[in-house]
Amino acid sequence: MQNRVHLITLGVKDMAVSRAYYEAMGWVTSPISMDEVTFFQAGDQVLGLYLQEALDHDTGLNGAKPGGVTLAVNVQSRDEVDAMYAKALEAGATVLTRPREMPWGGYTGYVADPDGHPWEFSHVAQLVPDENGALILPDSL
Repeated sequence: MQNRVHLITLGVKDMAVSRAYYEAMGWVTSPISMDEVTFFQAGDQVLGLYLQEALDHDTGLNGAKPGGVTLAVNVQSRDEVDAMYAKALEAGATVLTRPREMPWGGYTGYVADPDGHPWEFSHVAQLVPDENGALILPDSL
């Protein structure tokens, strides 16, 4: 079996606020979503929003924070980074770091969604998505 991540689930405090944020970002809510969980198709993966209280119960973490995780979107150009970053702020994200040139050669900015989950919008010449939007790692840099 090929290594995969099929579903990324984010714990949220207020489903209506979080759902509205992601819809404002252009994500389309799946018809199988319910009051306590919202699903979005993300290529061949799924992004899920789940009420934090229920996620705490299911995982047994009970409010403990797991290690740092950042969700990232790599795009074709710096202009796309700027556009996605602006759209996220308009939708209700908060600034973590404004888009900037990175010492390692990329152009990256970070926002936090309404529940504080960090999202990175990035353009890295060596990691540009293909024509289908898939990010395939090169054999070498």
